[in-house]
Amino acid sequence: MAATGFNPETSLVEIVEIPSHRWFVAAQFHPEYQSRVIKPHPLFVDFVKAAMDFQK
Repeated sequence: MAATGFNPETSLVEIVEIPSHRWFVAAQFHPEYQSRVIKPHPLFVDFVKAAMDFQK
């Protein structure tokens, strides 16, 4: 498991990933607050892309 995202104000870990896993990301923040229909948060875009790739 790797700590890959940090809060710039507190230096606390906000995102962890497991690089050896196909797609494993855990987030402590709320990406849905930054997501819009026309411009979704990159976390959601990447999750959907990974799901579509896995389905193939």
